[in-house]
Amino acid sequence: MAVLDLNNNNAVQKYRAFVENSPYGQVTQDPKWGELKSNWGHVYIYRENEAGEIIAAMSVLTVEAVPGKLLAYCPKGPVANVKDEKLVKSMVEEALDNLPKNVFLLRMDPEVYYSDELDAAYKNEGFVTRNTEINYMHGNIQPRKNVELYYDGRGEGAQVITNEDELMLHFKGKHRNFIRRAIRDGVTVEAGQSMEEVKEFFELYKLTAAVHEITYRPFEYFEKMQKIWSDTNRFRVFIAKAEDGTPVAAGIGFNYGEKIWYMYAGSNREYRQLEAPYLIQWEMLKWGLEEKKVRYDFGGVGEFTSEDGLYKFKHGFAYHDPDLAYIGELDWVVDQEAYDKYLEGFAE
Repeated sequence: MAVLDLNNNNAVQKYRAFVENSPYGQVTQDPKWGELKSNWGHVYIYRENEAGEIIAAMSVLTVEAVPGKLLAYCPKGPVANVKDEKLVKSMVEEALDNLPKNVFLLRMDPEVYYSDELDAAYKNEGFVTRNTEINYMHGNIQPRKNVELYYDGRGEGAQVITNEDELMLHFKGKHRNFIRRAIRDGVTVEAGQSMEEVKEFFELYKLTAAVHEITYRPFEYFEKMQKIWSDTNRFRVFIAKAEDGTPVAAGIGFNYGEKIWYMYAGSNREYRQLEAPYLIQWEMLKWGLEEKKVRYDFGGVGEFTSEDGLYKFKHGFAYHDPDLAYIGELDWVVDQEAYDKYLEGFAE
């Protein structure tokens, strides 16, 4: 096991290439994500085989989460075969050896499907798991229930998607109609990476947060995101505009590894009759098709029922695809008292 030297450009590029090309890779495990979270501490560890090839990696960010104590968080990681719980445990131990001594918890939430067997295996290794007993969407850092569209046709009754006609036919009829209505009513979508587009997104994002009475990230977060990623094809802002040019809906997506990740969104409810969010999804899903992605990640939902508004919207694009419930959080607890205090913040 080794610790990544961020001053060694060749080592950093090798690490980033492994993360992006691994089937377990996530943008949140890329060191550039650590740049975005610059107010967090960070350590990046990796394991190589005898040929000097990286075979596993773990990006860990740290922040004070209870007074005087640090949470160590490995977002959507590690980049490794998570079904090898002994490998993952050894990486956790290595990470803790290189983290500050006041870390009370190292948490991971990999995108691997839940099973009783995997859950039991991690508990047997000494981890605390947080999954099926959490019935509140925000009871975990990342929602455990998720919706994805698979371009490779792996869902029941699904076909491989190779062109826009096949993509459109993958949706529910009502969603197809909403997309066509938006186009008929003059809604257009622009996609880019400019700061002006980020500003337009942010105003819509704030409106949505106000409607749902939820907190939202400050503009500086998205400003930094644009500065870090705008020289790549990884980051894109989509802005839907009414016929008169008014921005009415927006989304931010990341093109990384095998997927497009629909990460943030916003819309103006005064223009909801235009159905612009559906057109945003259409354009973002076409991006995934153009990039020959395996999947499109719509992100989390509360429940797999039509009563859940997020699920109803997202599932209509991916109703051929299986609902996804991940293993949830794999917690290695160092300080039980601090851990108990931390969990109070996730109560419904």
